[in-house]
Amino acid sequence: MRLGKVMSLGHQKVAQTSQEDVMHRSTTNKALTWGAGLLAALVAHPSWAWGPQGHETVATIASQLIKGTPAEAQVKAIVGDWTLSDISVWPDCAKGIDPTKDYQYQHPGKYAECKLFETPQSEAEMSDFVRRNDTNCQPKPGEESCHKQYHYSDISIQHSAYSLGPVGTRNDDIVAAVAAATHVLKGDPSPAPFAIKDKREALLLIVHYVGDLHQPLHVGAIYLNAKGKRVDPDKGTFSPATDTRGGNNITVNGGNLHAKWDAVPSNLASSNVDANWISQAQAVAPTDGDVYTWPASWASGTLAQASTAYKNVKFGALKQGHWPATLPKNYDTTANAIKKKQLTLAGARLAELLKAIWP
Repeated sequence: MRLGKVMSLGHQKVAQTSQEDVMHRSTTNKALTWGAGLLAALVAHPSWAWGPQGHETVATIASQLIKGTPAEAQVKAIVGDWTLSDISVWPDCAKGIDPTKDYQYQHPGKYAECKLFETPQSEAEMSDFVRRNDTNCQPKPGEESCHKQYHYSDISIQHSAYSLGPVGTRNDDIVAAVAAATHVLKGDPSPAPFAIKDKREALLLIVHYVGDLHQPLHVGAIYLNAKGKRVDPDKGTFSPATDTRGGNNITVNGGNLHAKWDAVPSNLASSNVDANWISQAQAVAPTDGDVYTWPASWASGTLAQASTAYKNVKFGALKQGHWPATLPKNYDTTANAIKKKQLTLAGARLAELLKAIWP
């Protein structure tokens, strides 16, 4: 997730500063107000793509689909008693490592989802990962740590498919990150600029990244001029002033649009993954092509959903760095249906990828 994400157990909205979005843009720092009702209960939680519940849902679906396969055995051999659900938030917890404070973990006891990793050994493991993936991508002035940039791409929704090259895509974006982790799990060296140490680290990453890859606003982005008119960043000279930062700079109902898409309704939590939902995941069509091309193919599907996320949304003029937006009628109903579909696809494809790596 990027700065300004929320963690939501339902349709209520919570005021909270994001952890994963802070990881998206170091220059963006917001506190979201999404309804005071759940604030006291949720303010201590971090926010990340789909919320922790969403990542756990993706991992739970995948766990069911790899049961009895070599992939299940390999997962257990690598992470022991930890489950895919346990490790699904590891890359976000690693964002608690602060390079300016000698790469020490700064959030002990703050986020329940990270408690599993708050041991000397696990904190050292996160610190080591961040050290190797802090400046290896040669971030430009004002950009955040490299490992935080692995979680997203910002390709314009004017594109019909994902490809490397357009504004918002990078050789260290979410598509490249999934492919890099796949290489390492298959025994290859870590592709530059990534610095993935071994199969254990690659597994800790890929479970989360596949979830991120299916969150629409983690792939597709809209670019707007100062009057709130849509622009194509790949035509003419690109102006950074048109960047909405994946929807973080688009305000809706007191919060931001990216946060709205990160929020996962309670009915999509992992506790609701039942036999019917697993059957839906089993029905997902296999991915064509070489395994290393799968992330780009999946991103293209996610890009189409991002386009739907912005359909019929009306934007006002830029004010204090934000564009106010008005959402069409029944927007939440459409959004929640897309979330269910994307979580299902993510779970099915994570399982497909793990089984392809360990056939």
